Amino acid sequence: MRERLQPYLDQARDWHDRLAPRERNLLYGASGLSLILFLWLGVFEPVTQSINRLDRDLAIAQRDGRALNELTSRYRTLEKQVSRLQKKAGRGNRGSLFAQLESVTVPVVGREQITAMNPTSRDVDADFREESVDMKLSGISAQRLVRLLHAIEVRSSGMTVERTSFKRQYKDPTLLDATIVVVRLQPR
Repeated sequence: MRERLQPYLDQARDWHDRLAPRERNLLYGASGLSLILFLWLGVFEPVTQSINRLDRDLAIAQRDGRALNELTSRYRTLEKQVSRLQKKAGRGNRGSLFAQLESVTVPVVGREQITAMNPTSRDVDADFREESVDMKLSGISAQRLVRLLHAIEVRSSGMTVERTSFKRQYKDPTLLDATIVVVRLQPR
C-alpha cells in the first residue's frame, strides 16, 4: 500500500519544500486551527452535549422514580383502607341498616323526634351493595344531634354519616330540625 501512495507523498513533499517559510508558517497555522476546530466541533462539543443530555435524562428518571415511589405508597395505603372497609362492611351486620340505625337513634334522641326514616339501596359494583337511610328528626337539641352523630360513627359497625343538614325551628330557636343520610357498604 505504501508503494501506491509513495508518488503522492513525494508530490506533497516537493510542493511543501517549494513553499516560502512565510507560506509554510501560514500552512502550519491553518492546519493547527483546522485541527482545533475539528476536535472542538467533532469531539468535544458532541461529548458535552451527550453528557448534558444524560444529566437531564437522569434528573427526569430520578424525579419519575420519586413519583413512582409516592404513588406506590399511596396505592398501598388505599389498598389497606379498602381492605379495612371490606372487613368492616362484612362483620357484625346481621340486621338491616334501618333496624341498626333505629336501635342507635332511639336511645339518644327518643322515638318521638324521628319524623321519617326512608331506606334505599343500590349496587356499587359486582361485589358490594350500598344501603342508605334518609332520617328526618324534628325538635332535637344541638347536643343530642352531636351525640347521635357520634353514636352512629363510633358505636355502630359499618354505618357512616354521608350527609347532614339542619336548621333552627322558627318557634323555638334552641331546637333543630335535621336530616341525616346514613350509609353502609354490604358485600353481596
